[in-house]
Amino acid sequence: MKVQKPVHHRFQYLLEFKKTERKWHFPFLAALCIGSCLFIGYFLGKPNYGSLSSLGALTILYFTSAPITQRMVHLAVCAFGMVFSFTISLFFSFNAYAAGLSLGIVSFLAHFITSYFKIPPPGNFFFIMLAAMASTYQFDLEMIPTRVGLVAMGAILSCTFAFLYSVFIEKGEVFSIPRRRQFNKRRYTKFVESTIIGFFMMLTLIVGHLLKFENTYWISIAAVAIIQGRNFEHVRQRNMHRILGTFIGIGFAWLILLFDPAKIEMIIIITVLQFIIELLIVRNYGFAVIFITPLTILLTETGSLVHHQVENLMHARLLDTIIGSLIGLSAGFFLNHQQIINNLEKNIRYSYVQFKKLKK
Repeated sequence: MKVQKPVHHRFQYLLEFKKTERKWHFPFLAALCIGSCLFIGYFLGKPNYGSLSSLGALTILYFTSAPITQRMVHLAVCAFGMVFSFTISLFFSFNAYAAGLSLGIVSFLAHFITSYFKIPPPGNFFFIMLAAMASTYQFDLEMIPTRVGLVAMGAILSCTFAFLYSVFIEKGEVFSIPRRRQFNKRRYTKFVESTIIGFFMMLTLIVGHLLKFENTYWISIAAVAIIQGRNFEHVRQRNMHRILGTFIGIGFAWLILLFDPAKIEMIIIITVLQFIIELLIVRNYGFAVIFITPLTILLTETGSLVHHQVENLMHARLLDTIIGSLIGLSAGFFLNHQQIINNLEKNIRYSYVQFKKLKK
């Protein structure tokens, strides 16, 4: 007979802080990479350029504990993947449905490749995130080289800082990044999982377009963040973390914007928030989301040439997160429902066999 856990035990994960071997060096390095792009853009009089290049600087979050040569190759490949995802989505941003389809294809490739090569967390997350953001930009063919170049420069800056950090500070001792437990999957499992993720990512943009939301990529980001769970229980926990963390984080963002900070002050706050997020993300996802929410809102304000109404911005952020979290929860159900995966695999195998027979 199954014993029911007390209610406070069932929700204990909301306040639980996990142990980690990650040192403060890496959060500082991540904050330095993001902050440097924003500061350079500000001092050159192009804060929107700094905001764009900071997206490429997120490459630093793929820093691994491998030997320096493997680590730098790994970072360079991830940088290329992020720029590639961003570029493809920019070209298809001329139409909401074409953008949704391109995001679905990029998400499929991102998950398939990262799972095939067993890329540790954050895995497919930032490839899909950049693709989702690019899909919602106003289409401007002449601006595509500039936008891609800025993201690429941010990625190059991160790789440079990572190399200097590895040579002069780390000196052979590496911190360990928690890895997911690896399971041997059948031949078509990765293909099925990638298809499910691609479909739901496409759905996030289409839903946002039909509801006439302004920043539909927030729906996509919320959904892909939830999908990162190891199993459905973990997906459900991340869903709760995401919604509650966003709700509290919006209040925090409102408090910051209440003082109407200047752009340079926003950049300093963003840099500090990035440091705090990297300290918390491996310990408690919900607490990290509390700081992720104001960071994304401040990034939007920093990179925008138009001042947005704070109340509208935060209301949209909360609504997008709730919808994205529910879509992510639905995707997580399919991804972790073994019977559905098995049936889809059988259909793919059958189609493949029939295709081979027709070729003969």
